[in-house]
Amino acid sequence: MEGLFDYAPAIALFPLAAFVIALAFGPKLPKKGAIPGIVATGGSLLLSLAMLAAVAGGEEGYYHETLFTWAAGDAAGEIGTDAIEFTFGILIDPLAALMLVIVSLVAFLVHVFSLEYMNAEGETGLPRYYAGLGLFTFSMLAFVYADNLLMAFMFFELVGLCSFLLIGFWFRTRSAPSAAKKAFLVTRFGDYFFLIGVVAIAATFGTVQFAGEDSFVAAAEAAIDDGGQLFGFDAETWVTITGLLVLGGVIGKSAQFPLHTWLPDAMEGPTTVSALIHAATMVAAGVYLVARMFGYYALSPTALAIIAFVGGFTALFAATMGVVKDDIKQVLAYSTISQYGYMMLGLGVGGYVAGVFHLMNHAFFKALLFLGSGAVIVLMHHEQDMWKMGGLKEKAPVTYYTFLAGALALAGIVPFSGFWSKDEILYDALIVGLEQPLIMAAYAMGLIAVFFTGFYTFRMVFLTFHGEPRSETAEDPHPVGWAIKAPLLVLGVLATVAGLANLAPVAKLTGAEISFLEYWLDGEYGGLEALTYHSYHETVPFEEGAIGSETTTMLLGAGLSLGLALAGAFTAHTLYNVPSPTRHTEKLGGAYDVLRSNYYQDEYQVWLAEGLTLPVARAADRFDQTVIDGAVNGVSSVSLFGGDRVKRIQSGIVTNYAALLVAGFIALLIVLGFLGGWFL
Repeated sequence: MEGLFDYAPAIALFPLAAFVIALAFGPKLPKKGAIPGIVATGGSLLLSLAMLAAVAGGEEGYYHETLFTWAAGDAAGEIGTDAIEFTFGILIDPLAALMLVIVSLVAFLVHVFSLEYMNAEGETGLPRYYAGLGLFTFSMLAFVYADNLLMAFMFFELVGLCSFLLIGFWFRTRSAPSAAKKAFLVTRFGDYFFLIGVVAIAATFGTVQFAGEDSFVAAAEAAIDDGGQLFGFDAETWVTITGLLVLGGVIGKSAQFPLHTWLPDAMEGPTTVSALIHAATMVAAGVYLVARMFGYYALSPTALAIIAFVGGFTALFAATMGVVKDDIKQVLAYSTISQYGYMMLGLGVGGYVAGVFHLMNHAFFKALLFLGSGAVIVLMHHEQDMWKMGGLKEKAPVTYYTFLAGALALAGIVPFSGFWSKDEILYDALIVGLEQPLIMAAYAMGLIAVFFTGFYTFRMVFLTFHGEPRSETAEDPHPVGWAIKAPLLVLGVLATVAGLANLAPVAKLTGAEISFLEYWLDGEYGGLEALTYHSYHETVPFEEGAIGSETTTMLLGAGLSLGLALAGAFTAHTLYNVPSPTRHTEKLGGAYDVLRSNYYQDEYQVWLAEGLTLPVARAADRFDQTVIDGAVNGVSSVSLFGGDRVKRIQSGIVTNYAALLVAGFIALLIVLGFLGGWFL
């Protein structure tokens, strides 16, 4: 099994090859580049599964190899490191192996789905589309198994570039290029902080490695234990600062408040692109990075608390906006923002397993829901307004029942996958929140968001599939083929049963050893000791409380969460599961306008840019042109004036030069005479 790791680079290189083939030969290929993409992502999936088996069955349980060093030199790190190397390497441990499978599986299913969603619909520019998918998949896979922070940053940026290209695929429209630019610029703002964080970590510790004795995590832990100073701060404070700088990139990519505004607009791209972005690539990259660096964040209770609070607030904030959207993809977009908020909440309270568990489950049910919405869009001849749908349940049973499985998982209804991971996150937040008021506030926001999630999810289901058809298109939908149905069935099964991977509540109640994901991430099947769950859990500084006993707390939390989810679903059922539903959300009055306008976040950011950033930039430009340039130009003017006068003595006449020499000699004698006292 150990020899399988030698083929690890091919996991990312297969999609890169598909990118090159689609770009160079796509117009001449039968499916315009789809077949190389399917073969490549299928190969990546098989190799990823092989890596998963190799990690589980290997002696060491991980693979860490430096491929090459591209820069090295002397350095004066704050903790005394005298050299630094920047390398490209591969780290495959239980976390990376799991994520490789998730990314390659979703990418493979998206390619298959595209055969009907894009090719059969007669889209133009397909070679460009499949090339973009290949490069996108390559970037994310390379990001996942990057063994150092700088390499991760590079592929993190390449993921952002690919999203720009794919969101703006329909570049002849006005909205798609605008959405692509918005996504690129908003996430770049966060990435500036990420880059500063990378530089700060490298300058501080002289390394950017994630794992091993020479990792920046080990160096940071040693610095904190020594009680030293780093750049004028105590070590823990400096770890907090650098961790929060990196978190800026995470907030941008994972669309957390306040850098979430790009993601709803990104729905202008093809629905297949939305599925890949939301489920397994760009938006997942931020949360995965926090999980990858969890040992570093665990050293700072302040950073963890901020992560948890931002996550809890974002979960509720986005969920409230999802309840008033009429576009099926917009509802799913805000649900994505909210669900990644839950993951951040879980990781922020020290729930490493819960956060990763929800990342996995969300990848399956969100890919299912987006591809399901793509199937609905095909059925509806590319109509996305849910008020023009209805009655699709009997006309498209495969789409309906798979979509329903995804909806039940999203809403957190037992026994579907989303219930187990979301409940575990809320439980972890609750037991920490009993001792930490800020975490309790984050938990409360996450708990309230459960109701809104159940409501907007089933509002979407009932408006789309139930009731009477509300348009001619809904009465006579376009049929869908097996290229669409097959990926939906695969993801529908996963959305239903993936929760079995970590039945933590059942394990606590019965004592059964069925917390398989926890064992996996804890190194039971192998892995680096410093990157295991128990190592992280020992480092996390939070105390945990209970209401009575652990069992009582768990049952109370699970019952409350499930009750709120069912209450939200029942409210949606009451209002919208009728033959001819009406727009109840408009009865919210002014609140409806605020929610419909997304809390005026776009307007606020425009005001911030035009009212603050632009005047400051103009003032800085004026200062630069008057003071800075004035000083430089003044010095140069003196030089120019002096040069203009001096050049006049360069007449070319020998007698003038002789006179100057004599005059200079006489002046020198007079000066020396006065200084030497000759004339006294």
